[in-house]
Amino acid sequence: MPKRFSFDQTGLVRAEARQVRSSARKVRLVLADIRGRSVIDARAQLLFSPRAVARDIELVLRSAVSNAEVNHGLSPDDLVIHEAFANEGVTIKRFKPRARGRASKINKRTSHITILLRSKASGAVVGGGSATGAASAKADTSRAARVAASQKADTSVDVAVAAATDVAEAAAAKAPAKPKAPAKPKAPAKAEPAAAEAATTTPVAKKPAAKKPTAAEGDAEKKPAAPRKRAPKKPADGEKD
Repeated sequence: MPKRFSFDQTGLVRAEARQVRSSARKVRLVLADIRGRSVIDARAQLLFSPRAVARDIELVLRSAVSNAEVNHGLSPDDLVIHEAFANEGVTIKRFKPRARGRASKINKRTSHITILLRSKASGAVVGGGSATGAASAKADTSRAARVAASQKADTSVDVAVAAATDVAEAAAAKAPAKPKAPAKPKAPAKAEPAAAEAATTTPVAKKPAAKKPTAAEGDAEKKPAAPRKRAPKKPADGEKD
């Protein structure tokens, strides 16, 4: 009885690492960069990746290449990463002491990393048929048809817009120019009320200012003051006149 997953059934070489001490989310970020690449490019990508989990993924990739080379006689240079995914593993629960006798929970995540390889020369086999057979050809044809239909629709819309623009420009060119309305005559400027009143009123003669007397004239006009009369001094008591 053949196995559920085997190279004869699928044409894929598999390698898996279980209970890797990293969360599945962190592993998936790195697997997205190497999915669909050749083994050589994937190794270079993992070598210069700044994430720590890239070292564990490189070990899984090395195991898959070894399985393909030893068990199935495939050349490492012809291998491509067909699929790479990570599932959640067991969560290790720990506690950290906190203030006032309390404790906070710590969840240490694990994940299962799986990498599937296929050869460039022979496509992946699924259910006894070639993956590059009718299904893939149909998918490529349908995609090409969708792209062609989309481009055709865009072209038709552009043509319709250009035609409408040309018709509008032609109609605007044929339409006679409207004559301009004659300019209205300007009304005479009204004189300001203050200026008009100043023009109508007669000038009033100003009275000459009275001349102030000089200091010499003022002294001459002043009368001499009369001398004051002093009262006789009364003798004090006991004194003789």
